[in-house]
Amino acid sequence: MTYSPDNVQEEGTFVLRSSNVKNGEIVDADNVYVSHDIVNSSNVQEGDIIVVVRNGSKNLIGKHGQIKRQMDNTVIGAFMTGIRSETPDFTNAMLDTQQFTIEINKNLGATINQITTGSFRKMAFVVSTNVEERKAVGTFFRSIDNLITLHQRKPNT
Repeated sequence: MTYSPDNVQEEGTFVLRSSNVKNGEIVDADNVYVSHDIVNSSNVQEGDIIVVVRNGSKNLIGKHGQIKRQMDNTVIGAFMTGIRSETPDFTNAMLDTQQFTIEINKNLGATINQITTGSFRKMAFVVSTNVEERKAVGTFFRSIDNLITLHQRKPNT
């Protein structure tokens, strides 16, 4: 979803940008809302994974977060892509691996910091063909992520 400064308003459709992705989560940070009338893409769904695919900083390429709740009137902004998977927790965990970092570095352009759709599709990962196994692994890693998040929020005593 691309927009111009003229389209930005205080309420409307929430446009997810790289600033809204932090530590694998979707956060409120420098939120941008645009008129519903200009939206030309579909809303995100729970489980979708948002990935930064183009940015001025190479370090931000591959930064990702999972949509963990229903977010009405929310779309993915320019320079981002969405992944919809039958095993979203597993896919999100896979994007946290060193292999994803290796694949990103193989595919970054020399002058433009981006992952193209074609290069994204060529990324290679070794994964189980068993959907139930991928779901179980994904659930395990999501549980660990949730536990870490709880401990990080716990006040120091």
